Amino acid sequence: MKLFINTTSPYARIVRIAILEKGLDDRIREDIIDPWGNRPNFVGANLHERVPALLLDDGTGLAETSIILHYLETIRPDPTLYPASDYRRMMSLAGIALGAVDVMAAIIITRKSAPDFDANPLGRKRFRTVGSAFDQLNATLPPRLDDQLNIASIATAVAVDYAVFRFRERDFLDSRPALRQWREDCRGHGSLVATMPYHAE
Repeated sequence: MKLFINTTSPYARIVRIAILEKGLDDRIREDIIDPWGNRPNFVGANLHERVPALLLDDGTGLAETSIILHYLETIRPDPTLYPASDYRRMMSLAGIALGAVDVMAAIIITRKSAPDFDANPLGRKRFRTVGSAFDQLNATLPPRLDDQLNIASIATAVAVDYAVFRFRERDFLDSRPALRQWREDCRGHGSLVATMPYHAE
C-alpha cells in the first residue's frame, strides 16, 4: 500500500501516527507529494487532490483522514484508536482538537488569496475559535499517548504542534499551562517524534 502525504499536513500526520502505533509501517510506504502539483497517479487515488490518500494494493484509492483511519482499524483492530473506556469523552475531545485543526488549515489556505485575512473580522473570529478549542483541551486533557492509544490524544498533539508550526507569531500555549505541560509530557513519544511537521526541500 502507498500513502500519499506531504510533510506539513496535519491530516496526513494523524494517519501516519496511527500507522506507526498500529505497527503497519512495514506494509504502507509513504510518497511525499505536492498536492497542488497535478500528479496523475495521485489524482487517481484521490479525486479531490488532497492528502492523505491511501492507495491499496488492488488499486483502490481511499481519501479523507477519517475514512483511512476506519480502514486501518479493519485491517489491524488491535491496538484500537477508539478504546471503549471513556469512549464518549475521548470522541468529544477528538472533535474539539480536529475542529481546531480544520480552522487553522482554513486560515493557512485563505491567507494565500487574502494576505490581510488575520486582521479582518472573519480572520479574528477564526483565531478566537482556535483559542476556544485550546481552552477546552486545557481544561479537559486526554490521556498521554504513553498511557493509552486513542484518537483524542493523537488529534490533540497534532493540533498543538500544527499551531506552533504554522503560527509562530502567536503563542497559543502561553495562557494554557496544562495543555503546554501535557504536550511536554508527550514529547518523546516515538510516533510523534517521527512525524513532526517540516518544510520539505
